[in-house]
Amino acid sequence: MRANSVTAPRSDHRTTTAFEQYVSGRRAILEGAVFFLESGEHVAEVLSQAGPGDVVFAPTGSALHRDPRVVGYDGRFREPGDEMMLGDRRSYELQDYVAAPFITILAPTVIRQGRAEGVAAFLGDADMARDSGVFVDQLLSNAVLLDSIASFLGADPAGDSLVRVHMTRDGEYRDGPDGLLLGVTGDERADLEARALEEAGRGRAFACIVDCGMLEADLDDRPWLARYVGALDLLRHWDGVPSRPAISGFGGHLVRALEDLPALAGAVSADAPYLLTGDGEEYVLIDAARGRRFRLGIDAARAAECLIATADEAAASALLAAETGQRVGSVAPVVRELQARFAAAGLHLTANRRDGA
Repeated sequence: MRANSVTAPRSDHRTTTAFEQYVSGRRAILEGAVFFLESGEHVAEVLSQAGPGDVVFAPTGSALHRDPRVVGYDGRFREPGDEMMLGDRRSYELQDYVAAPFITILAPTVIRQGRAEGVAAFLGDADMARDSGVFVDQLLSNAVLLDSIASFLGADPAGDSLVRVHMTRDGEYRDGPDGLLLGVTGDERADLEARALEEAGRGRAFACIVDCGMLEADLDDRPWLARYVGALDLLRHWDGVPSRPAISGFGGHLVRALEDLPALAGAVSADAPYLLTGDGEEYVLIDAARGRRFRLGIDAARAAECLIATADEAAASALLAAETGQRVGSVAPVVRELQARFAAAGLHLTANRRDGA
């Protein structure tokens, strides 16, 4: 697909959003792919394939086309310690994931896995958070962008296969700097899209540094990983988070009966609300999709936790009864009333099917 028309000059917000899409691999702008070029030699080639809604990041000295799709950057952005500046306005540092727990975040920072050890460290940190409730502090900074996070979560939706493209100095189109080879200089946009769709799935952003089959197995062992990524997003962007947050499902639950059902609790959908516990007797239910927060007392929090974990009113009532030592018939009205209360607010606690269910 070739496109000769161009869009109007983009805002700084759109530039920042497009860069976040390039880093994460998750769609952040409403339309278009994001291209990142290591060398300015390929600007004309990429522009010949880019659509009107695409964004192209290229070294400033090469962005001579004055094409509104092109955003110039200064500096390098390939090895840990590199730094780049977008449009003379915003700089980003690049750091290695393995070193993340030992660095101080002072500026916008991209943390990239970069090698097999980095991928393993990310999974190990996720395991630690789920088992103990302890999150790596640096990952909770709102100045941090995690590289290729989408590749841990699964395939892009149908028809949305080309979200980002990294073009190397050698003229290779890849899904990220360490990712799947999508094509080479001279290939048509349709060829890139076809390869991206054909190879859609988890792990393709790490094709150069890990065995994707082994990574798939590691991810299959962690059906809760999307929930972990959602928790990181929540903690990074919520100003009111407690200094030592505790999230239901990470390091334990309010309802001890859930500890005897690890498979059930581990498969909660990433789209389900999050229950933050920990500060005194007040708890917060967060609807991350809409940015809403609901403060709950301990009894309501327990009922909400059961509903989130089971996505089923009857099962939630049975769990709550086991926790409180009461008959199911005694707690069922509490569960039903809480569910109705949130439904009236447009939040259906049992509407999110569990991942893998």
